[in-house]
Amino acid sequence: MSPFTKDDVVQQAFKIYKQGETMEKSIWRLAELCVTINKNVKNGYDIKPLETDNLVLLIREDVNGELLKPPENEIKEVAEIIYNENPSKSELDWFISEKILLLNEIKEIISNNRKHH
Repeated sequence: MSPFTKDDVVQQAFKIYKQGETMEKSIWRLAELCVTINKNVKNGYDIKPLETDNLVLLIREDVNGELLKPPENEIKEVAEIIYNENPSKSELDWFISEKILLLNEIKEIISNNRKHH
């Protein structure tokens, strides 16, 4: 499994841009992605919403075949952090795109792990 490329991020970001979500919705979506990744990856709390992450994906032991879903209050906290950083819409689209691709990799690892047990 190869990590995604910058081209993948660009294509995904364009799809997100075309959906024309509001800033609020985009911020929430980015927060939700980040918190979900954090929940499922050992070094997940290194993930910053508005940064590019080059992390080795180490799935947590308690993640077994299913993505762990974060509680809403955690998403809200991260959403507020993102909001206060005051990102542009295109930054949001870019980082949402990266996190979606990262989460897809995580899902793939989780489902592969499930097959091996």
